Amino acid sequence: MTLWNEKVWSGAAGAVAHRVAFVRQVYLWLGAGFLVAFLGALGSMLTMPLWVAGFKSMGRGFMFLIFAAQMGAIFFAQAVSRKRPLNILAYGLFTGLSGYVAGMVSLIVGSQSGFGTVVAAAGLTAADFLLLTAVTVFSKKDFSFLRSFVVVGIGIMFFGGLAAALFNLPAFSLVISAVAVIACSAKILWDTSAMLRTDDLEDPAGWALSLFVSLYNIFISLLNLLGNRRS
Repeated sequence: MTLWNEKVWSGAAGAVAHRVAFVRQVYLWLGAGFLVAFLGALGSMLTMPLWVAGFKSMGRGFMFLIFAAQMGAIFFAQAVSRKRPLNILAYGLFTGLSGYVAGMVSLIVGSQSGFGTVVAAAGLTAADFLLLTAVTVFSKKDFSFLRSFVVVGIGIMFFGGLAAALFNLPAFSLVISAVAVIACSAKILWDTSAMLRTDDLEDPAGWALSLFVSLYNIFISLLNLLGNRRS
C-alpha cells in the first residue's frame, strides 16, 4: 500500500511539473512574440516614408493588402504551430508583421491625438491581461462557458471591422472596437482556463499565438477608442 501511494504521489508530482513547464513555455513564446513585435514596431518607425507613400498612392487598397498579409501569416502560424523549427519562423513572421502594423497605427494615432494615447492603450492592454490572468489562475474557474459569447463577439469584430473600413464608418468603428475589447478579453479568460486544463501539452506555440492575437486586437481597439476620444 505504501509503495502504491508513493507511485501515485510521484505520478501526480510529475504531471504537475509537466504542466508547469508547459505553461512556462507558453508565456516564454508569448514574451518572445512581443519582443519580435516591438522590433517590428521599430521597423515601422524607420520605414515611415515608405508606408506613408503606400497609403497615399493606394489608399484603402494598401490597408487591405496589409490585412491580407496578416491573415495569411496567422493561418500559416496556426498550421505549423507543432512543427519545429517551422513554427518559430511562422510565429516570428506573424508577430513581427503585427508589430509593424501596430507601430504604423501608433504613429498615426500619436500624431493626431498625442503619444500619451499610445502609452495609455499599451498600459491598459497590459493591465487587462494581468488582471484576467490573475482572475483565471486564482479563481481556478473554468471559463469554457464563454465559448459562444467569444465566437459571436469575434465574428462581429471581424465582419463589422471590414464593413467599417469598406464604407468609412468611423462611429460604427468605435462600436466594433468596444466589442473587440470585450470579446478578446473574454477569449483570454477562456484560453487561459483551457490552457490550465488541457491534456494536450505539446503545442505551446499555438496557445501563445492565440493569446497574442487577443492582446493585439485589444491594443489596436483601445488605440481606436482612445484616439477618437482625444480627437
